[in-house]
Amino acid sequence: MPCNSCESNFQSYQSIVVSIVDSGLNRLIYVQNQGRNIVMIRRILLCYTTPGGWGMLYLRPAPDPITWTYPSAFLETGITALYYSLSASNANIIQAQAEYIEVEGRARSCPN
Repeated sequence: MPCNSCESNFQSYQSIVVSIVDSGLNRLIYVQNQGRNIVMIRRILLCYTTPGGWGMLYLRPAPDPITWTYPSAFLETGITALYYSLSASNANIIQAQAEYIEVEGRARSCPN
């Protein structure tokens, strides 16, 4: 979900869009690949505030210490997947960003 109308316009030009959805006492982090290429997500940065301050989570694929729930680092074109659920009883998420590599190279096979 875009933060505002300007963000909505910018997102149409990005391959990866990170959305934060409220679900009861949880904040759900979704990642959508709206580009034409497969992407390899290296890290998701999740910044949040609490009554006592703020924090940053660096989410990575398994087997790293703080892992996301999606089973792969690769996200196919047209897929929107749940990556993380943060118990947000005392936390408000400010922003989430994904760092990724877009796979652009393609091989061709031609009949002999």
